[in-house]
Amino acid sequence: SSSHLGSSITGCSLRGVLVWRALAQPLLRLAAMAKIGDPLDEFIDPGQLECLNQDKDNPVGNAFAAGDAFLASDKDVDSELLVKVQFRQPVKIGGIKIMGPAEEDNAPKAVRIFQGKTDIGFAEAADDESTQDLVLEADTVREGTAVPLRFVKFQSVQSIQLFFPNEGQDQTQVKRIQFFGEPAQKMDMKDWKPVKG
Repeated sequence: SSSHLGSSITGCSLRGVLVWRALAQPLLRLAAMAKIGDPLDEFIDPGQLECLNQDKDNPVGNAFAAGDAFLASDKDVDSELLVKVQFRQPVKIGGIKIMGPAEEDNAPKAVRIFQGKTDIGFAEAADDESTQDLVLEADTVREGTAVPLRFVKFQSVQSIQLFFPNEGQDQTQVKRIQFFGEPAQKMDMKDWKPVKG
């Protein structure tokens, strides 16, 4: 009967592990999201958005707004894009979401991330050392899953540059770019008003 007892304990513990796994998965996902931070949309200055080689009918602003519009490279040139983003105040960046179009052939396959290189051009973006390089998995781009970045490398970011290299497609299309993190200083001093009294 001891072997019978052992098998029932094993059965219980296996069932327990499966139940724990089912419960833990969403919690782990939430913990990962909590770690990369909150959306930083409000800290982006839309008037300062810039993109080299964008198609004039599908400009960079489309990638920073909700909706079906997208950013696209100029088909008459090539599929490379160089996106430049300015933040209203320094931010810490923990993750990035890059969502592609419905047609996966035109989805970005990789991105090189730089910070503080406001005057960077295509030659430097291809050759210089980046802050971080990401290979963009098809599932991640299709679903718009946030990807964690090396948090220690993005501690006080005032501007960020994203280089989407030519990976053989005719055109690169990006439906949404979103950064996650938190302000480097919790309070912007220009918004602080002393209490009179």
